[in-house]
Amino acid sequence: MAYTRKQLITCISIVYLIIATVLSGYAASQSSKLAIPIPSTLTGFTTALPIVAGVLLEAGYDLTRRQERRKGIAKGDTTRPPLVIIANTLIFIYSSVVITLLGTHVGPTGDINCGLERSWRDMFRHKDDETIRTIQDAFKCCGLINSHDQAWPFPDKDHKADACEKQFGRTRGCFGPWRGTEQRMAGVLMGVVGLVFIWQFSIIAIPTQRESWLHQVLPDRISRFVADEEHGTGSNGVQRAIGYVQGYNRYSDRVTSEHSDSEEEEEGQRPRRIDEAQESQNNLPSASRDELADNQWVHN
Repeated sequence: MAYTRKQLITCISIVYLIIATVLSGYAASQSSKLAIPIPSTLTGFTTALPIVAGVLLEAGYDLTRRQERRKGIAKGDTTRPPLVIIANTLIFIYSSVVITLLGTHVGPTGDINCGLERSWRDMFRHKDDETIRTIQDAFKCCGLINSHDQAWPFPDKDHKADACEKQFGRTRGCFGPWRGTEQRMAGVLMGVVGLVFIWQFSIIAIPTQRESWLHQVLPDRISRFVADEEHGTGSNGVQRAIGYVQGYNRYSDRVTSEHSDSEEEEEGQRPRRIDEAQESQNNLPSASRDELADNQWVHN
């Protein structure tokens, strides 16, 4: 079964965007599990970005092809298709907003510290023992800044502030590893946006008239098939009728050269034949020469 170039690129794009979505989903789940103060709406928009980008770009191309068929225009003759430009603009705006908001969770450090402290204080005030315990168990720590700072088990008549340290033997606070995890998860989400941008650039900006990076990645047999699709040849190497120049002759220069050589040789032999004819005429007897002259006069 033969696959077209569009089908191959579509399959590769789907796999690529699924991988980006899985990475984003992992970062979103870790952020939710560890109560990292990255808004769930932001992680949700980032997770949806690969899917939205794929749908928008494919819809732009499909609608452009429908317009070309409706107007009787050859496929690909529309320069700067407006629907594709609109789709790319929407993806670019979407990506820019998401990556800007994610950047606030990577740096500067002061803003991150404030968000983490505020989040932990809210959990401690609302006695969210399950979330705080999950964070402490994940990082093998107690409390926020140190083992006595708002740690679980919460201080009460049966537990003092150092109850976590005494019960689990942990002496460090959770702030350092918790902050590092927030930066890593935000970095993963920003990487997803970068992957979508690379995919968008590969589909749009790289010229498709010459062999591209796709031929370096695909197996040799598939690569040759893609090259045939791009160059307009079939699987048997025969040039398609459309776009084929009938008058083109690859060996025209060589034939002209050979023809010129034969003409030069003919020109060189012509004077020698004339001299031989004159010499044979001079060797004839006088009577024969007179008869030959009379015959020539009669013919004239």
